[in-house]
Amino acid sequence: MATRKISDLTLLGAGQVSSSDTLLLLDNSDPTDQNKRSAVGSIFTAVPSGTFTTPGIRFEGKTATGVFSETQGQVGLAMGNARLNLEKVGTTLNIQAKDDADQNLDFKISAQGTGKITLGSVLAINDLNFVIPNSVDDTKVAKFSVANLTSGLTNIYSFPSNEGLTNTTDQLVTLKATQTIENKTIVSPVFSGSLSMESFVSSGSATIGDDAADSLTVNAAATFAASTTFSNSVIFNQGFTATDVTANSLTLNDNGTGNNLLTVASDDESNFSFVVINDTYKVSAAAGIKLSQYNNGEGEFLLRGNLSATDGLPFKVKQVSGPDLQWDTVTISTAGAVGLNYGGVQKISTTNTGISIGGAIDAVTSITGSGDIAIATDKFTLDSSTGNAVFGGNIVNGGNITAATGTDFQFGSQLDPTKVGIGRVASVYNLEVEGSIYSTGSTIIAGNGSAGKFILQKGAPAISLNFTNNSGTDEAVIDGSGNFGIGKTPSQKFDVSGNANIDGDITVVTTNPSNNTGGKVSARELVLTDPSTGATTTLNAISGGGGLSRGKVYFLAN
Repeated sequence: MATRKISDLTLLGAGQVSSSDTLLLLDNSDPTDQNKRSAVGSIFTAVPSGTFTTPGIRFEGKTATGVFSETQGQVGLAMGNARLNLEKVGTTLNIQAKDDADQNLDFKISAQGTGKITLGSVLAINDLNFVIPNSVDDTKVAKFSVANLTSGLTNIYSFPSNEGLTNTTDQLVTLKATQTIENKTIVSPVFSGSLSMESFVSSGSATIGDDAADSLTVNAAATFAASTTFSNSVIFNQGFTATDVTANSLTLNDNGTGNNLLTVASDDESNFSFVVINDTYKVSAAAGIKLSQYNNGEGEFLLRGNLSATDGLPFKVKQVSGPDLQWDTVTISTAGAVGLNYGGVQKISTTNTGISIGGAIDAVTSITGSGDIAIATDKFTLDSSTGNAVFGGNIVNGGNITAATGTDFQFGSQLDPTKVGIGRVASVYNLEVEGSIYSTGSTIIAGNGSAGKFILQKGAPAISLNFTNNSGTDEAVIDGSGNFGIGKTPSQKFDVSGNANIDGDITVVTTNPSNNTGGKVSARELVLTDPSTGATTTLNAISGGGGLSRGKVYFLAN
């Protein structure tokens, strides 16, 4: 290939150069091989970083206008003394405008014509950095603050619709500016200062003041077209005239003249002198509560309901305890039953036959009557003819049972004996005692002919049956094995300590005649006594001893 001048080479215009095209380079770092080539795409990976005063990429004839990158992650546009930095700091991408010639530099973003600047994400502007200047006079500035909002709570403020209004331009309502508010419905407003108004019309309930110390002064003549309720005291400093008065509470204060505070009078006894009535539900004018006094001095308190010929009206006298608790003290039913209550619980009530007591009779001075006193007749009855008290259930007593006169006591009947327990509940036997039994009598009689025997039974199998003297010393013992001892603890079926006398015969039998076992009499000596003369003969087992009776004693092997 012939040598050509660079000026003879084809010149590529704008849009004709690709990143794979090569450029001729002179490598001054390698004197042995200075001529080299490089791809266009590689050239632009080695652009100098530059600074905002000397950008790495500059435009022709503009030494301080271009692109620079002073640090990793930062790109800037240099425009003379001004610059626009695009830099990532943490998780935030910052766009910052700076100028070395101007201390304050405005940054303006504008869309062309009527185009809009649209954000694809939420725009969060610190309330210190968000101001709204006037378009003509930028010294008129509006600023918002969110300092009073609750942390973690997003507040949403909606604008009302001005649809249908001739002028869609409106104003915000502030606290201190003098403004006229139109077409507003205020729910539960609170006015802490003076309220001045030309007229007041309320379609619902209205409350003026929040404390008894607050006051309402009406200088004009006032008319209450509907019924009016006063929840607290009403004070009339001048005369009071009323055609009809309806009140939950009416207090009349003494004016010091000595006249009656309240006088309600009628011209005859046919009408009520004082009536309390529910006008909504009454049928007859004669219904209600009547309080009157007749010419003879007799006073009357009457409750009448619509001239009913059969039933009266229920009536209650209530008692209040504390701010919230109330209970019935006296009640009268429609049938005329009168009830006396304690703490709202009825204790005594009248019936068509007498009275009913719903609780305990704590104290009674005396009870005088000619008839029976029956409490649930199958439970407790006082017989007026005999004076007997009949109990159909248990007698539970926390103190002593004392009889001043009379000696006979019977529990149950012979056919149906009652089980009596002392110190315990009797469940098996007619008399069961927890502990010892003491008696000053000398006789214990038990048993009957039908049973055929008298039984003394131990409560546990392995214990002994002891007969002791007054000091507790054993005189006779039947041990747990059934051995009987007199004067000692037995070791045999019959064991006696001391002399014994038998007025009769002694018979000793064998326990096993076939094997010749048993029937043995063991003794150191035998004393034989002649019953006619009293003479005795001793048979002694001691060596050298002996004796003969008047008759002969033979021991036969067979």
